[in-house]
Amino acid sequence: MSNNNTHLKPSEVGALLGVSLRTLNRWHARRVGPARCKVGRTVLYRKEAVDAWLARNETQPLRTFEEVQQ
Repeated sequence: MSNNNTHLKPSEVGALLGVSLRTLNRWHARRVGPARCKVGRTVLYRKEAVDAWLARNETQPLRTFEEVQQ
């Protein structure tokens, strides 16, 4: 199946995020992971959805390195 780099398989998402397929399935059950879709029995993640999920879960530092040194 050719996905034109717009969709990722669960194994690709797991490798990208450094988590197992079991963790991805748990996240889906709890509705905390990136959005996914199913086509028949095939689970796919849109690359844009994974990137957006990563951006939403990004944390920003409260202080700069210079403030810590003082």
